[in-house]
Amino acid sequence: MSEDKLSSKEVLPATSEPRQALTHALREAGLASLPILACGFPAAPSAAIPAKPLELAPTLEKLANRDLALLPVLDQATPPAQLAGSLCHVAGFQTLNPRWDGVICLPGSRSHWVLSSASEVVSVQSFITGTLQQEFSHRVLGQQIRPQTAWSQSALCEAVEDIMSKPERLAARLAELEVSAIRDKTDPLEAQGRLWGYLIGAELAAARPYWLGQNLALIAHDDLAAPYEAAFAAQGLPVTRCAPEAMALAGLTAIRRNLRKEDDQN
Repeated sequence: MSEDKLSSKEVLPATSEPRQALTHALREAGLASLPILACGFPAAPSAAIPAKPLELAPTLEKLANRDLALLPVLDQATPPAQLAGSLCHVAGFQTLNPRWDGVICLPGSRSHWVLSSASEVVSVQSFITGTLQQEFSHRVLGQQIRPQTAWSQSALCEAVEDIMSKPERLAARLAELEVSAIRDKTDPLEAQGRLWGYLIGAELAAARPYWLGQNLALIAHDDLAAPYEAAFAAQGLPVTRCAPEAMALAGLTAIRRNLRKEDDQN
């Protein structure tokens, strides 16, 4: 990365042997001796919430004669939740905003609401909003949306208001949307806006104890940040938006720096 821009990225294939895939990718990139700090790595150990990401001790092992440091997965017993790859984003935000207390929203296939205070993850609430949106879009809306990130903001905001007033309507509204999309050939942008609004509205209603009266930060790429920002604006919620790559780099850098300090002291 250069400043907050990602200039090089290697996407590893889905495999049952992540260590083998990582070794191959590094070898192909000519980084044979580079030490690795991994966040969200499969089979990583766990650490209980509450926890301070910047103070977590990674598990050290060897991978093809190079050092591999695995950051733990944050695990919460009640309600059940885990924070894996998103841990580095939270750590980065806390590094860059050391005096900030509030809630960090991290949308994705599984979105997380992270209550952060004094650089500590106090609690987490997770949702599968992104997964539901993708599956419903593919199954019901089909190829009507090109690109899939296009949607009507007015439809989204109306749907948010509708569901937040009565979250129990969600299943009914999705059924109605399915019929109208197939039978009535609802405008694709209208349909996508309503879908986002219903799903994010239900998420906001369930996460109300997290964001009500709190500072709010959003860490997401443009395609996911935009519908969440629109939903937040519809509720009059000010939000600080951050770039995921910059937060990940800041978090991993700070954790790596702490590890090197510990090595020097020992």
